[in-house]
Amino acid sequence: MSGLNAIMDNSLSALLAAQAGLATSGHNIANANTPGFNRQDMILGTRQPQVMAYGSIGRGVEVLGIRRVQDEFLVNNLRVQTSRLNSYAAVDAALYDIEGILGSVDNDHLGDALNNFFTAWNELAQPPFNESLKLNVVAKAETLIADFHAIDAALGQLETDLEKRIQTETENLNRLLTDIGELNRQVMAAESNGNPANDLRDQRDLRITQLSELAQVSTLERDDGSLDVILAGRTMVARDRVTLFEGVYRPDGDGYSFAVVTEGNQQAVNLSPGMLEGMLAARDTHISEIRSQLDAVANQLIREVNSLHVQGLSSGGRGQMFFTGDSMHTIGINEAILANSNLVATGGTGLAADNDIALAIADLGRASVLGTGSRSVSESYRSVVTDVAGKLGSFGFMVENQMNVVESLNARIASVSGVSLDEEGANLVRFQNSYNAAAKVISTVQEMYDTLLNIV
Repeated sequence: MSGLNAIMDNSLSALLAAQAGLATSGHNIANANTPGFNRQDMILGTRQPQVMAYGSIGRGVEVLGIRRVQDEFLVNNLRVQTSRLNSYAAVDAALYDIEGILGSVDNDHLGDALNNFFTAWNELAQPPFNESLKLNVVAKAETLIADFHAIDAALGQLETDLEKRIQTETENLNRLLTDIGELNRQVMAAESNGNPANDLRDQRDLRITQLSELAQVSTLERDDGSLDVILAGRTMVARDRVTLFEGVYRPDGDGYSFAVVTEGNQQAVNLSPGMLEGMLAARDTHISEIRSQLDAVANQLIREVNSLHVQGLSSGGRGQMFFTGDSMHTIGINEAILANSNLVATGGTGLAADNDIALAIADLGRASVLGTGSRSVSESYRSVVTDVAGKLGSFGFMVENQMNVVESLNARIASVSGVSLDEEGANLVRFQNSYNAAAKVISTVQEMYDTLLNIV
């Protein structure tokens, strides 16, 4: 009877192993489309044999565990590359918006407004002298100023929009950190019996991968199964203790910084690459730089036109400042000239045929201002548009290349950790056959028991 009992025990172990295999494959199939899910495998091992005088007799199979199929090296690399991609993409998106505000190299409205302004002065300088063309000069100046102001307002709105997005994504960052801390607590509790909490670990890894979109992240696993999350050189999650970012975003010396609150004190930290760092760079470097360059163009226009115009004479006497202000935001037309276009000076003598001032101002829109070799106002502005186009091309190239890297890593991870419905379907058939075979052995042993009982 002991021999039959051993056979029955072997068969039961096979039956239980087949059931576990069917459950594991069913779980994989059910989560084939679940974000962050890693395929699970059943680990089998032979049970300790029964040692007899004539040798060892096997005692069946046992389920050693259910493991997640994951390549940590690929996952960590994906997180690093994802952080870089989102950093590049954030800057690229801002530059795309800036190009939309300014226009392209071949079609920019402010460049056209500058050309029309200088063309109006050139037309005013051509004989025979036409007093009414002074009105055209003023009108073109008004259009040019309106364009400067519109660009200034659009850049300001872009900065505001970026600020709102930074605040929103910082809230998302803090939410993910809080979720990871809570999942750490759940993992530690679930694994206190020594068995891995595969599904909880999947959820935690998904949060960390989502976190890597916002900022580059690294992790360190503790013996209790929890993960320390390190951002910007600081441990933001330690077991279930979470440190959150403060909503303060200002430049800090050589780079950009966020603030964290530690023991009631606010401390600045350098943010690592990711979407947030990219948006900060877009706001505090690229938009600020473009604004500074456009302010310089407006200032050059104001200074050079005014320096020539005050040398002229008009029906109102000595020439006055044509423009007011000193930047894109403050540029305007002298109120006196706006009220009386006859104050527009065309020459230094005040005579109708004198056009030297008008010609000199028209020349400001051409290359090599007054033969000095310096850039004209139009060239200064053109260099701004070219700079934006060049940066947009560079970041677009980096985004495309980085996207290929991320897609390649995702494909490799999917080949390792993803669920193949065909493979799982084959596993179902295999485990079902194993289950049926084990059940057949049990049925045979039962028949043998019945035979023995009938003999007795």
